[in-house]
Amino acid sequence: MSSVTRTVFYREISAALFSPIRYLYFGAYFAISSSLFLAALQFGEGKFWTIQVLWLVSAAIPLPILISLITMPLIAGERSAGTYESLSMLAIPMRKVIVGKFVASYLASCFAIIGSLVPWLLISHTLKQRAPELVTLHIPLIFLFLYAFSWTALGTLSTSLSKRPWMAAVGTLGIGCALMFIWAAASHFWLSGNILSSSFPIITEMLDAAGGHISLQTIVFHIAFALWCLFTASQLLEARR
Repeated sequence: MSSVTRTVFYREISAALFSPIRYLYFGAYFAISSSLFLAALQFGEGKFWTIQVLWLVSAAIPLPILISLITMPLIAGERSAGTYESLSMLAIPMRKVIVGKFVASYLASCFAIIGSLVPWLLISHTLKQRAPELVTLHIPLIFLFLYAFSWTALGTLSTSLSKRPWMAAVGTLGIGCALMFIWAAASHFWLSGNILSSSFPIITEMLDAAGGHISLQTIVFHIAFALWCLFTASQLLEARR
């Protein structure tokens, strides 16, 4: 990590630590994911889904919203505050700025994912025979880290395109959802089947991960998509100098 990237990274981490709104975001995420998991346990366990599926889906559903809120001020916040012009005038490659901001945001997303394990740990402690061992979640966790990797990179690209933070958040969610449906439609026509869970890629990936399997194709796709987003964001910012 270069000195520029380190400086940007530490600046973003410091800003996050002293931002009350960030703690509100994380608190809301933990509350929503925990509530979804506990509600799903009451209605869904043993009927159609395993407890691993319920936890994974409960943690994954609100995660894009959290990531869009975390990433929305990265560049758009600089623009709205009037500090982006000074940043762009510095003789530093914008890709290093992008990487520093991305890494800080991604670590925050990983912290949220790890925090979503709390309901599982509570159930494991109180109902030892009901919840499987925590080790059974290592593949679902890997999937969530990949899932967050893609969404954080998309959020970084969206904030690079936006003039206001709220535009970046809306753009992240809008583009992300549109891409998932395009992905599903492509799978539908490619497989000549219906758009059900078997041909809706993100659902298939979640079910496979909850079952303890993650394909090399999934890993390559999420990493390649994230790298493309970061490359595009840095190129756009360089072109707009």
